[in-house]
Amino acid sequence: MTDRQRQGLEQMERQGRAVDLAARERPGVPMEHAPHALTAAAPRHLEQQRQRRGQVRRVGLRQMTPVFGTGQPLSGLSGLVRRLAYSIRETKARHWMILLLADRVDVLEHRMAKLVKVVAIVPAGIAGIVLAVRFFRD
Repeated sequence: MTDRQRQGLEQMERQGRAVDLAARERPGVPMEHAPHALTAAAPRHLEQQRQRRGQVRRVGLRQMTPVFGTGQPLSGLSGLVRRLAYSIRETKARHWMILLLADRVDVLEHRMAKLVKVVAIVPAGIAGIVLAVRFFRD
């Protein structure tokens, strides 16, 4: 520990806090510096997104945000529920609860689609197996 640091500690003990010290006697003064501007964070012009048919946006926005998404367009019952949610302001809990409901409906829609595929494919597979067994038995 240097003499300067020792003097600073003694003075801190006398006064109680380091912020009460003169600036040149504070322990952290060599680390303090004036903030400088970040040159890499210069604002750039962002292309404005255009509203497309069927696209939803927040109620309070006058124009679309500059962020482009690659999500699928709204479809089915879950799409109708989402459109209902986006007609309500984001500050209302109802908006978020309806969006959660839309997610659950979307999951059910996908599970039903899988079930329909299985119901259509399994009987065809069973019929194929029965025909193959009869063909090879004779």
